Order: sequence, then structure tokens, then C-alpha cells
Amino acid sequence: MRKTLLLLLAALIAVGLGACKEKEKSKDIITKMPQKVKQQTGPRVMASGKIPDKTISWAGGEYTISIDREADKDLPLIEDASGNKYYDNTVHLRITRKDGTTFFDKVFSRRDFAKYTDFNYAKNWGLTGFNFDTVEGNNLLFAIAIGSPDEMADDEFVPITLCINMQGETSVRTQNTGADENDDDTPDEKKTEDELSEEEGV
Repeated sequence: MRKTLLLLLAALIAVGLGACKEKEKSKDIITKMPQKVKQQTGPRVMASGKIPDKTISWAGGEYTISIDREADKDLPLIEDASGNKYYDNTVHLRITRKDGTTFFDKVFSRRDFAKYTDFNYAKNWGLTGFNFDTVEGNNLLFAIAIGSPDEMADDEFVPITLCINMQGETSVRTQNTGADENDDDTPDEKKTEDELSEEEGV
């Protein structure tokens, strides 16, 4: 009987010691070290790549419009409102006839539209948009945006319309002029931001 009691007591002591160890272990706090977020270094790249080709009927024929956007590290850097730097885009526009011959072939950058966006709030913006818009009589119209490279700031841009006529000549329309201006036209003097604001009634 005494032997049974001793064995039972030994078992209880062992269970008690095990419980104490478990309690001691439970006091340990296990934490995970926060992972460091890798900070991006150097300029960022805006949306780029090839826009799907579009085939249209125009001037009695069939034409295919190809547009390729590509970051160009040789261009001056542009920036968003937070000061983040970006590589500016160039856009390669190619228009071919049905037989494969080339009607129009040119690479555009922001510099091609500098005189239409030469005011303070747009001076650090880049070529953020370039798309075929519509056919208007003898002209092909392309919608262009010179804007902030920040994708969240999609309302911060200057809209420009590029017109290409049947001879392959280009002209530009802006909201300020409303009329076509040949690309090689140079204004007598550049308008200031205040003058543009007055014209817009701001």
C-alpha cells in the first residue's frame, strides 16, 4: 500500500514539475523582426510598351497605326508633385499603307510640344499619353498628354491634339489656341502662366 502511495506521489510531483516548465515556457514572447521595405533608388519608369496596332480607313485607303512608348534615359528627368524623379518617354509613331509602305514615321518627345507647355506648373512634366483619337476630314487626330508622371495624378496634364494631314504634315491644336498650328511655327513671344490664366478666365 505504502509503495503504491509513493508511486502515486512521485507521479503527481512529476506532473507538477512538467506544468511549471510549461508555465515558464509560456512566458517566452516570440516576435518576428519586421522586414525592411526596399527603398527604390534612382529614377522611376512610367508606363511604357507597345499600344495595340489599329487599322483605319482614311483618304480612300487602309492604314495601320503603330505606337510604341519607351523610357529614354537620355532625356531630362521629369518629376511628380512629391519630387520623385522619372525617366521621360519617347513615342515612335508609324503609319503604314495596306501594301506595307510607310506613310509616316517619327519619334516624338516632350520637346516636340515644349512651346505649348512652357509654363511653370508643367515645366517638370513629361510625355505621359499618346493615342490615336479619330479621323477628321483629311486629318488623323492623335490625343497627347503632357502631364505629371504620377499615375494617381491622372487629372494633372495639358491636353494636346496632333493632326497629320494627307501629305504627312503635322500641326498642333491646344485648348488655348483651338486652331491648328504648324509644328515649325514659332510664336512671336511665349505667353506667361498669368496670361494663359486670363485667357481661360481663371
